[in-house]
Amino acid sequence: MANVLTISGQKGGTGKSVIAVNLAACLALYEKKVLLIDCDPQGCTTAWTGRNDDGPGHDMASVFKGKTRFSDAVMKTKPQGLDILPAGFSLFDTALKLSDSLSNQRVLRLLIQEDAPSQYDYIIIDAPSSYGFLSIMALTAADWLIIPVCTGHTVTQEFHCLLKLIHYIRKNHKIPLKIGGFVFNRRHALDDTRSVLTAENMRRIADLAYDTHIPHDTAVQKSIEKNMPLVLYDIKSPAGAAFLNFAKEIDLKFT
Repeated sequence: MANVLTISGQKGGTGKSVIAVNLAACLALYEKKVLLIDCDPQGCTTAWTGRNDDGPGHDMASVFKGKTRFSDAVMKTKPQGLDILPAGFSLFDTALKLSDSLSNQRVLRLLIQEDAPSQYDYIIIDAPSSYGFLSIMALTAADWLIIPVCTGHTVTQEFHCLLKLIHYIRKNHKIPLKIGGFVFNRRHALDDTRSVLTAENMRRIADLAYDTHIPHDTAVQKSIEKNMPLVLYDIKSPAGAAFLNFAKEIDLKFT
């Protein structure tokens, strides 16, 4: 059975989608079968894998509407072993209709359990930065939550909000969602990243931080402009090497 990981933070600017794309690509390079699910109507994850919204019948919205089978909407991408369930702006309108019912927050989880092909080792979900329906749906679908952290952001406040959201999901859906760890992203050389999580009110969860930190790297933006994962654009770049190490940490943790 696949490990289902949602990459989520409730504030924008932490690089969630970059982490989701490059973690998925690195795991595929390590010969894991990976499905990447884009839950954001902006479709950033979809675009950064080199795919696009091909219209009705080829995205998540059409799956939710029952017009397309889950497996038929999944597209192959690069590297080999990495597939994506893409999203486009049509997901916004679909989500508005689905949000009328509390039970629909489980719709993605049920689709994964019932319809996702069984060959995947990992299913990685990129959640929007919000407390809206799509974000809650992405968290409800997961077994584990991976949280990107950038120094300078209000980590303590965001973490406590995420705890409340996890409690909401556990209480209302009886789903044992767990925190899979924190990953520092866009780290500058002088950033005192450890002090962020070892502050008095965060000390109890400091052990959940991954050893690998993703450094600030101009190659990341260049890879985005080329619509490809960084590890395919420049695997030897500082961030490219870090993503490979991060994928190793993830795989060791979950296997």
